[in-house]
Amino acid sequence: MPSVLHLGDIAGVPQELSKAQRRLGWKSDVMSFQPHPFDYGVDIYRPTKLPFPLRYAERMCSLSQVVEDYDVLHFHWSSLVPFGFDLPLWKGLGKRIIMHHHGDDIRNKGEGWLCSRFADQILVSTPDLLAWSSRAVWLPNPIDLNEYRFIGAKEHAGTIRIVHAPSLRSTKGTDHVLKALDDLQKEGYDVKLILVENMSHPEALEQYKKADIVVDQLLVGWYGVFAIECMALGKPVLAYIRKDLCSFLDNMPLINTSPSSLKEDLKMLIEDASIREDTGSRARKFVENTHSSDKIAKCVINLY
Repeated sequence: MPSVLHLGDIAGVPQELSKAQRRLGWKSDVMSFQPHPFDYGVDIYRPTKLPFPLRYAERMCSLSQVVEDYDVLHFHWSSLVPFGFDLPLWKGLGKRIIMHHHGDDIRNKGEGWLCSRFADQILVSTPDLLAWSSRAVWLPNPIDLNEYRFIGAKEHAGTIRIVHAPSLRSTKGTDHVLKALDDLQKEGYDVKLILVENMSHPEALEQYKKADIVVDQLLVGWYGVFAIECMALGKPVLAYIRKDLCSFLDNMPLINTSPSSLKEDLKMLIEDASIREDTGSRARKFVENTHSSDKIAKCVINLY
């Protein structure tokens, strides 16, 4: 059975793919060179200690010590060295190279020539990134549904909890969320904003479970892993989806909002528990069909 090493630690995606590949009988591990604020956990941790630019040589040395044990190198975000200068080396050692882009590594930049030349397969985690890589295939981010049991968003008395988890406030539109919640509170709505920051993933997940409404990112034009996790729990999620990307979604599983419409969309959900419950139920079904890690793992193995 072939073996794969995932390189990188992006929002738990390598870990979910690796676990699902193991369930399919593959040898699959995750290697990281830096800590992640959500502490997703990795199999091989080689923290970078040397300063720039020596850190790149240090990472290549660390990978060279284990590379013989793997047939496939699945790079998440980028290769170990800028512009993909290390890829010819791994290719020369007979490894299959998978480049898996997750956002600003190629957004508004395009794909580097060496990546296009030496990668056996190129994947993107969101369909908006297809515009920046002519060879790429969209692979939806995976989630282990056994770890995200349906909870739903049923009506209850008291304060409505609105959860937002910005990994970087400036790119997630957090200022717009803060403004909308401040306006709603001034208008007399009994709402509380829970900002999930600087927590481990298990701690963050406990906050997600208690949410009545979830606000994901408002600027990029697609939804992130945070939204997938909350939809799997059956929570109603608001996010900005670009019009040209709506065709990738079946039966729009979330509330398509924007910075300008966020307050009114939140009002709708706050005032009508039935919409919250229905949106959350449809979201769960969408995640089961589109983001199940077992389905995604089979797909990515075929792409290998």
